[in-house]
Amino acid sequence: MVGKVTPNDMLSASRLPAVCGMSQYRSPNDELLSSIAAVKGEPPENISNESMDWGNRLEPTILTEAAHRLGCHQLEINHEKPYFHDKWPLSCSLDGTATGSMEEIVSDPDKGIYVIGQSSIRLEGTGILEAKLTAMPAEDVLPLYRGPIQLQAQMSIYKAQWGAIAVLYQGTELRIFLFAPHKETLDLIEKTSKDFQDRLDRWKETGEIDYYPPQNPKDAARTWIGSDDEPVVLDTYAEELTKLLMENKQKISKMEEENGKIQTELMGMMKNRTHGIAGSYNISWPMRNFKAQPSKITPAKEAYSIRQSTLTIKAAK
Repeated sequence: MVGKVTPNDMLSASRLPAVCGMSQYRSPNDELLSSIAAVKGEPPENISNESMDWGNRLEPTILTEAAHRLGCHQLEINHEKPYFHDKWPLSCSLDGTATGSMEEIVSDPDKGIYVIGQSSIRLEGTGILEAKLTAMPAEDVLPLYRGPIQLQAQMSIYKAQWGAIAVLYQGTELRIFLFAPHKETLDLIEKTSKDFQDRLDRWKETGEIDYYPPQNPKDAARTWIGSDDEPVVLDTYAEELTKLLMENKQKISKMEEENGKIQTELMGMMKNRTHGIAGSYNISWPMRNFKAQPSKITPAKEAYSIRQSTLTIKAAK
């Protein structure tokens, strides 16, 4: 296991899901600002955590078992240098590569093997092996942020005709997802990588950052961190948006008030009961328990219980 070896001042395969707007954790603007910081010579942000550390430690084990199940040989897990696309501004690092046995592989859930997008894949030549570890329950189809986009880029850069993502779920179940190159995805990767580099080059030339449209309010707040008290005059579309926002807030406030009255009425019907059945709905009004706490800055608290202030409502099976 080598770890990340790609340069931070350009787009890499592992960062593609975020730039494509598919990441749960980072936005296109996060990645653009990260590359701008790298060009400035600033150290990269430390985003490691215990889950990532365990993934790195178990990576050789995951790759070895994946190669074994696929019947591959010549497993190589020490790729110490980055690889670069011959046409696109894109790089990648590789967890592993292995030589296929020319066998035609079909999905075999008993072995944890899933062929994605087609009925079978022939393991011809050297393929890409990507290791992942997650605490999520086992999946039959991988979300795009957990490797498929990254793997398509790696296969294009390495000129491989097949690739596999080996995912260890909850430390107990390994599943291997096999992919062939997918034209539509590769077209998206080409467009995304070139657009990213264009934005980076414009900043180098002008000093102005061509931001991506923000993904959500938190992304907008991270993107425009400055504070300028000079008012900006917005267009009529902004006025329409503002009006819609205020109307929605009023609707939410009214609905919250109405929901409070409804919950109060239901609580009055349930009285001391913690469970209720209302036709096709099961209603739960449980106690909330608090453990005793030792004395710290505030005085010690005795153990106590109170009723929850909201109902938990689920559709009955």
